[in-house]
Amino acid sequence: MSHQEKSVEGELKTNTKVPVHIGIIPDGNRRWAKAKGFPTFEGHRKGVENFDRLLYKAREMGIKYVTWWGFSTENWKRSDDERSYLFDLGRELLKRYKQKFIDEKARFIHVGRKDRLDKDIVALLTDVEESTKQFTDFTVAIGVDYGGKDCIVRAVKKLLLEGKEPSDETIKQSMETRDLPPLDLVIRTGGEQRISGFMLWEIDYAEFYFVNAFFPDFGPEELQKSVQDFMNRERRFGGDSTKK
Repeated sequence: MSHQEKSVEGELKTNTKVPVHIGIIPDGNRRWAKAKGFPTFEGHRKGVENFDRLLYKAREMGIKYVTWWGFSTENWKRSDDERSYLFDLGRELLKRYKQKFIDEKARFIHVGRKDRLDKDIVALLTDVEESTKQFTDFTVAIGVDYGGKDCIVRAVKKLLLEGKEPSDETIKQSMETRDLPPLDLVIRTGGEQRISGFMLWEIDYAEFYFVNAFFPDFGPEELQKSVQDFMNRERRFGGDSTKK
């Protein structure tokens, strides 16, 4: 590690501007595979391998919440073979990470629908959630069959069925994201500059960082750069500048 990298890392660990909650839209797995002449599935596999490295780095930097988009409500449009492979990867990841999360005292939260997923996947998601719900130091949320609009609509429908008045607070408490704070930073890899419905309720004052690197190439050093960029910004939350 260079002197400059050590300096940046030291600042990240002590600076109060480190984001509390980051969201990652991991785009570009398939394009990464195509560019290298690999099958599409290899891109997804490399993306999963990258997951662990980024979580470790995020926690090391002092980030408390990481929300990861694994499978969107629109991803059902992909081929049967690709969906099957993605869900098999998800099964593998959940089985592998249950004990890891317990050992490292990290909480796991699933955001998204459970009614359209295979029963064994629902059981795995629920098991990891229940097994880690007591931990508070670090939280990993994964969106599976998740869409921002869908999440809000389902929350409002739930309130109406219960005869409750929708409001900022009641809608928030009716969503599976209720235990997550607002997003501070959203990172999208793969060169696209859009949010595609990601965490619509939670991004009202989030900062955005778009990077051209495909997700398998977005490693810990790139994550550190994105956080440093965030720390150099001024967040006014609708108020006046604090700069002199």
